Amino acid sequence: MPGMSALLCLGLIFVLAIVVITIFALASNRRKDSQSPKDRSARQTNKGSRSWIAYLVIAIILSFWSGLAAVFFLMVMWVILQNPKGGLSSAVSKTEQSTARRVYTWLFFSSFITVPVFIIIVASSYSRDSTNHEHVLHALTPLIFHAPLLLGLTSRSRFVYRHTQMGLMLISLRAGMAALALSMGDYPEDGIWLFLLGNGSLWLFGSIWGWVQVSRGDCWWMKVKSEHIHISSDEIESLAPQKHIERSREFVNRYDANNAKKHALAAFRRGDVDVKREAVKILEVLDEVESF
Repeated sequence: MPGMSALLCLGLIFVLAIVVITIFALASNRRKDSQSPKDRSARQTNKGSRSWIAYLVIAIILSFWSGLAAVFFLMVMWVILQNPKGGLSSAVSKTEQSTARRVYTWLFFSSFITVPVFIIIVASSYSRDSTNHEHVLHALTPLIFHAPLLLGLTSRSRFVYRHTQMGLMLISLRAGMAALALSMGDYPEDGIWLFLLGNGSLWLFGSIWGWVQVSRGDCWWMKVKSEHIHISSDEIESLAPQKHIERSREFVNRYDANNAKKHALAAFRRGDVDVKREAVKILEVLDEVESF
């Protein structure tokens, strides 16, 4: 029974992936406080190497079902496990929450586009001779509508960056569930129950899970990464030093001296030597050098 074999195979993959992530998350939370910064850095490097060994094993198992699925799995894991560049702000204000909330809002409403596209693709190209590779391709094609979410990986906010990764993870799980549903039998409708139940649950509860975390100023993936979240009610405190410089110049061009001064002073207090020099130049333009 090829449909049942596919179900068992992918079911095992999903379980293994969840178990691997959970084990590493728990291990990180137990030991992070007892490590020196140097030891912690070395431990994270070793942990990353062990993680990839596990992911490669999962990809090899997936390749017996579909080579495309294995490649897609590795690509997704590579994106999700990426760390943002240094200097990103960990502060969370209403601005960051609003931006991160859009990730899950799009995940929710995008289904009204992607699901009809998926149905059209399947209806126009599905046959009893379709291979697992084709099933995966059918399920992955609508993901092109989620490409704009990748812009979140360019954010200067760690909070937005990590929630973008979580959103991409949920999208990938939904695509995997759709591919699995197509493999349940000789006809697409044979797996409709799995698509409605599995994909529908990921769509509804995944979006709600993300919305709730954003509203609380929380992020599961940041916790897994042992990253601290600084809740800030003041937008000034949530920006990176270089961003303060950019904002200050914008306000100078708008002839808004008060806000330009606030951002320049924030950049001077929190930035490195180069940022401080830029801040001083702006303050000189504002004739505020002596005021600080």
